[in-house]
Amino acid sequence: MTYPRRAPRAELPTRVEAVHDVTASMRQIDLVGPDVPRLRLHPGAHLVVRVPTATAKARRVYSIWRHSPAESRLSLRIAVHDGGGPGCDWARRAAPGDRVTVEPPRSKITVVDAAAFHLFAGDETGAVPLLAMRAALRTGDRPVVGVFECAGPQDEMPGRDGVPPLPWVHRGTASAVASRVLQHAVHDLAIPSAGTGAAYIAGESETCRLIQRTLIEHHGFPRRAVHVQPQWTAGRPGFGAGAG
Repeated sequence: MTYPRRAPRAELPTRVEAVHDVTASMRQIDLVGPDVPRLRLHPGAHLVVRVPTATAKARRVYSIWRHSPAESRLSLRIAVHDGGGPGCDWARRAAPGDRVTVEPPRSKITVVDAAAFHLFAGDETGAVPLLAMRAALRTGDRPVVGVFECAGPQDEMPGRDGVPPLPWVHRGTASAVASRVLQHAVHDLAIPSAGTGAAYIAGESETCRLIQRTLIEHHGFPRRAVHVQPQWTAGRPGFGAGAG
């Protein structure tokens, strides 16, 4: 039996416009390109970057911090850490003028405008899409609660567009995998009592599962109201990117 061949993924040429460090472990890379103004994406979207390697290219998934169609710009925020593979190598070396190919944005989670309140929880990688989503909320009269986790104060990322920050908790030297620090912080959140809210979770995959269970079993969220986007998982470089 033969199967239809998968259509090739679209390739969008871009150029690195600027690079700067946001925190001790987070780097922002601004990309510009002729297709950027025409892109349609929801807050919290991500895209695949075809990063260069020694012999070819590797597909890596990054969250979009900001889309600025008027300036033909996409801003990515990338966690940089030791032993991170070709994606981290590219983020460290990227310089204005470098050419890089990306694939069109896609979304797994985004804001639910009809929710009675919004809850955000994630690690420093998850904070990128979640803070972008929070900045895009059009329901200013509805409560927003949440908490983010990072190693220490040096990794706390401020909000976007002057939106008041949510609290951060610090795991110190504890593992970011299946983080009990973040789970306990979510467990202790004061949840609004009126109506059904929407919860958005992003970060390490095992931690996401722990928080999802806490929200459903402890806080009484309906499963359909908990929206989860794993950002990474231990031992799987290029998590979520699929085959090259």
